Amino acid sequence: MIDRSLFNVEDFLVDNTFQLYCAGTDKLCVTYWENYIETHPEQQAIIAEARRLYVILSGNKKPLNLQVEVLKENIEHKNNIVPFQRKYNWLKIAAAILLLAGVSFFYFRAGNKEGVKQSMVSNFTTKAGERKKIRLKDGSVIFLNAKSSLSIIKGFNEKTREVNLVGEAFFDVRHQKDKPFKVHTEDFDINVLGTSFNVKIYPDEPTSEATLIKGLIVMEGKGSKGSSITLRPSQKVTFYKDLESPVQTNKSVKAKTQLPEITINHYTKVNDSVIAEVAWTQDRLEISDQSFAEVKGVLERWYDVQIKFTNKEVERYRFTASFPVENIEQALTALQTAEHFNYEIKGKQITISK
Repeated sequence: MIDRSLFNVEDFLVDNTFQLYCAGTDKLCVTYWENYIETHPEQQAIIAEARRLYVILSGNKKPLNLQVEVLKENIEHKNNIVPFQRKYNWLKIAAAILLLAGVSFFYFRAGNKEGVKQSMVSNFTTKAGERKKIRLKDGSVIFLNAKSSLSIIKGFNEKTREVNLVGEAFFDVRHQKDKPFKVHTEDFDINVLGTSFNVKIYPDEPTSEATLIKGLIVMEGKGSKGSSITLRPSQKVTFYKDLESPVQTNKSVKAKTQLPEITINHYTKVNDSVIAEVAWTQDRLEISDQSFAEVKGVLERWYDVQIKFTNKEVERYRFTASFPVENIEQALTALQTAEHFNYEIKGKQITISK
């Protein structure tokens, strides 16, 4: 993560997430900075000065969240009514004013699935063995890997830029200070500020991950109650999902509720020009110390095949390999140079044995 413990006033002012926190327009950033300030009391004076200067530099405008609070207090005071009883009135008035001003940001939540479904206007999908390059109206470019889906949320590039992703995609996001780019996935949300990064989140795989190439992303885990992770270039965060079935006991079936474990490492550099995590965008397969069972999903998506193992030992074979797009038979032959195994191909069905 970025070490902000030595930040001075200028460092805070140029931090885009801090700017969004001061503006009060991004819930993710507000939550992050409120938690940060609470856990770093030694920096409160510097942060307060940075906020004061931000207000001056931004034209002395109060953050939107504070404007709403002031509006609420004024309405309640004027009407001499108990706040709880008038909650819905001031909320409606505040919402109307913010909507007319055209400065509010809508924060997507996974719980409102029906609303999100209705607001999607564009959907891009890829089949096994297929990859697509997508250019969005804001100039951002997205490479969509095999068996993936990208949904563009209604109103993209008007007040917000938000997309939903299932599968894998590489994002090269065009920087727009007033329109943060957000990627929503099943396991986490990503707040983006002019950045290149890769996201891999296939539902049937035990891990999901995000790799930052350049820029800044702030991630929020869906099960972590608002906690955030800020990545710097070359970092890779991996979420370990629990895909096991519920445990059967003599009394009842207990579902596992433990949150996924998270690790942060650096991406894998194959050479000066190739990063393993994004090599697929250059039509290359990069396998880095992975078991055959882990490689299985990659090969199935890449070559549009179904693979079956007849031997558990073979599934545990580990490979490190690098090769350009080939057919599946050439790929398996290349892997045979590292470990001995046999394979049989019948159409799209492949059986691998010892």
